[in-house]
Amino acid sequence: MKKHLLRAVKSIDRLDNSQLHSLVDELVGGNQLLEAVLSSLPGGVMVADPRGKVIFMNNPARRLLPLSSPDPVDMNVWEAISSADLSLYVRRALEEDSGAPMRDFPIRLRERNLILSCGVLPLVDQGHIIGNMVYLEDVSELRAEEARLKRAESLASLTTMAAGVAHEIKNPLASMSIHLQLMRRQLDNNCSDPDEIREALEILEEETERLNTIVSDYLVAVHPGSSQLRDGDINSLIKDLVQFLRFETDEAGVEVVQLLDEKIPVLSLDEGAMKMALLNLVKNAVSAMPNGGELRLQTRLEGTLVHIEISDTGSGIPEELLGKIFEPFFTTRNTGSGLGLTVVYKVVREHGGDLQVDSIPGRGSTFRISLPVPQREKKLLSGGNM
Repeated sequence: MKKHLLRAVKSIDRLDNSQLHSLVDELVGGNQLLEAVLSSLPGGVMVADPRGKVIFMNNPARRLLPLSSPDPVDMNVWEAISSADLSLYVRRALEEDSGAPMRDFPIRLRERNLILSCGVLPLVDQGHIIGNMVYLEDVSELRAEEARLKRAESLASLTTMAAGVAHEIKNPLASMSIHLQLMRRQLDNNCSDPDEIREALEILEEETERLNTIVSDYLVAVHPGSSQLRDGDINSLIKDLVQFLRFETDEAGVEVVQLLDEKIPVLSLDEGAMKMALLNLVKNAVSAMPNGGELRLQTRLEGTLVHIEISDTGSGIPEELLGKIFEPFFTTRNTGSGLGLTVVYKVVREHGGDLQVDSIPGRGSTFRISLPVPQREKKLLSGGNM
């Protein structure tokens, strides 16, 4: 249809009145059909010209958006939207011609609280941006259902973990009870041996520390997302961690190799939480190499992700156990709470990242943390590559 109209426009000088009327009717009909299609969409659509002026809004957009004017056509899109946060989000996308991914905004509209998801898409024709489309969707019910499911999952997970804590606490408590009884028996019979008392106290101290570790890891694992993200340098954090563990790795006969990409941009980090997560992974790697080996810490930038890899040359993880290692209280060691990797996974997810593991029994394991590059850093990287 587009080609047909272009041919007709090119020959417009040779058209008579009847043909001109037919052409105009065809254009009007095509435009009405397009408006009908857009207005039939469940989501809101607002179309802007290259200057950011509103040239079209479908009915769902008029219904969903808090508008500053009943007729926003020819207004700047951001001025037509009365929600400050949403207006600013759209304005930045339009002024930078960069588009914007779907993002949720809480909206108060006609005495109702809504969650409106909004994104901006550039309209491209033959390689040129000819305008932008703002797409809107009411996700209030969807987000409410997601929240309900999350609460249900959290409750189920909390119940499972509480049962696990109860089970894990029983063992040290039983050991402490036995040694307290032995100490009491010796004191009651006036035949206390200082060496035996000292040994019992050391065991009580060890079991108390074990209990403290279990409870501390449990509290971190079940605490709702509380990471305080600030600009941070992941390479510097890794260097500090290596220095902190230098004595431990030297004693274990582990050679530490650092392969840190100097082009890594600034990331949004809770440095305390991320350092704890990396510490867990490094300690696990050292424990997997009782006879020494090589620990490799590597960072690399790949597109819009920063990868942090912790690799060891230890015993590896059997394939049948790989799917269980992130489960609460799962451990193959005699020490530890079994919550270490659960805590690591939680920290990584709170940073918007992902955690993966590759392992070959007898050759070693690699844990890979992938963290997103902040939006502002993406633009700097993109500009630097042009």
